Amino acid sequence: MTEVIELHASGKLLITGEYLVLVGARALALPVRFGQRMTIQQTGEQLIEWESDDSNGVWFNAAFDTETLKIHASGRMAVAGELKKLLSAAKRLNPGFLSVSPGWKVTVSANYPLAWGLGSSSTLCYLVAGWARVNVFELFRLVSRGSAYDIACAGSKSLLFYQLVKSRPEITAAEPGMALRNNTYFTYLGKKQQSSKEVDSFLDNSDFSDIDILSVSQLSTDICKADSPAELISLVNEHEYILSTILKREPLARRFQSFPGTVKSLGAWGGDFAMFVSASEPEVVVNHLHGLGFVNVFPYTDLEIKS
Repeated sequence: MTEVIELHASGKLLITGEYLVLVGARALALPVRFGQRMTIQQTGEQLIEWESDDSNGVWFNAAFDTETLKIHASGRMAVAGELKKLLSAAKRLNPGFLSVSPGWKVTVSANYPLAWGLGSSSTLCYLVAGWARVNVFELFRLVSRGSAYDIACAGSKSLLFYQLVKSRPEITAAEPGMALRNNTYFTYLGKKQQSSKEVDSFLDNSDFSDIDILSVSQLSTDICKADSPAELISLVNEHEYILSTILKREPLARRFQSFPGTVKSLGAWGGDFAMFVSASEPEVVVNHLHGLGFVNVFPYTDLEIKS
């Protein structure tokens, strides 16, 4: 019987600790219901036939030699090259990977538009690690300089704290306070950031202190636990001030001065998703954001993974 393997990975949003999580700050991260599913089926060909799709349809195809991983064909060679690096890294960790069958048909499907980000690269890494039966954090380290918080989210179903302690990940469960659960809204800003470039730029150029790391770590805990929207707004503004000073960039809230509350950047500043915090009624907040041109607005509970 032909073996069929099915794997799933959850996407993510980094609520707090962006950038500084790379250097030991405690971060708060939310695995979301949007993610990617991988289906792998054995074939008789000496090829890995790869197809990726999202909610807008097929966006990538490629074929690789099973033994050498040489790219035989692809309409997007740059993407195929990055995928080859990931598969090669998995084979380094497990030399027996890809040796069970002459060939494979692989389909990776995202249940959202990949332009949103949400950890599309990290979920793919998680899926390949599951297929290759290797440690996902070890695989991630071979292909990325990131913190790997998104890898932690890929295999989780609920809010979590993430921290690098002596370069090793510590992951603990988190319970959202009333304000985070009831007074936050998330929307895609319309410009997907390249996280790898942002990580490199921060690690190579940024100026921060141990006090910044400690402050953001405490803010991660306080933002998670906040019960009143006023408290959460104040904490978010403090977090944004610290990061804007380090990054020498304008806080996102200045772009939305008419919004009845505050706004927080999530992950790489300048694009991707943002978190809007308000004490106003949900209908008021959603209508305001729709009026600003944001079509998809998600209250916190709409992003949670339902068990």
